[in-house]
Amino acid sequence: MVDKTQTPRMFTAIARRYDLLNRVLSLNVDRGWRRSLVDLAMAREGAKVLDVAAGTGDVAIEFAKRTPANRIVCLDRSPGMLDVARGKLRRLQLDARIDLIEADALEMPFGDESFDAVTIAFGLRNLPDYQAGVREMARVLKPGGRLLVLEFFPPRGGLFLQAYRFYLGTILPVTGRVVSGSKDAYEYLSSSIKSFASHEDVHGYLTAAGLERLERQKLTGGISFIHFGVKPGHAQR
Repeated sequence: MVDKTQTPRMFTAIARRYDLLNRVLSLNVDRGWRRSLVDLAMAREGAKVLDVAAGTGDVAIEFAKRTPANRIVCLDRSPGMLDVARGKLRRLQLDARIDLIEADALEMPFGDESFDAVTIAFGLRNLPDYQAGVREMARVLKPGGRLLVLEFFPPRGGLFLQAYRFYLGTILPVTGRVVSGSKDAYEYLSSSIKSFASHEDVHGYLTAAGLERLERQKLTGGISFIHFGVKPGHAQR
């Protein structure tokens, strides 16, 4: 198992192939998952949005395309992933609208109640402390704002669960190794998905962080889910 303090270096090593592998390994459905995440954030005109563990910037790009958010911030600890994001933003002429910040998700360089929406897509499982990560995201969220967590969760049982386990144990690490050249990275990704928290755990993290009106949305038959909640208080604009 990879030490999670080393994940920024690991993701930097696969950064140039990361988007391609996401498309291949998800059969391109991951784009729809991110669109659903952005739509559920309900970012309005003038909103400030933060995407944590932002990787190569796909969620931020969807915010820029699908919402009137005024300021969009990507935060990630991997300089290589942010370099790829920077190139994409230049090509799409979105670099003036989206800020990239290299920082630790457990100690973010923002004041309390700075953002109208905070998202994290397939990144919570990479944090050394899930509860601390959710608590820090809730800290920078404005009252009335939404915090949203997009993650993989194992199906509840049956043939779908067996197929899912075969995919994680065989297809993901083998394909990832062949395309990216990194054996450790995709073995880590497989193991991190298998060992991630349950729905009940994530619900508990959001509750402990003070969020209310908790909901979850199932995607693609339950391969992934979006858990989300609202910070108590009136929205601030």
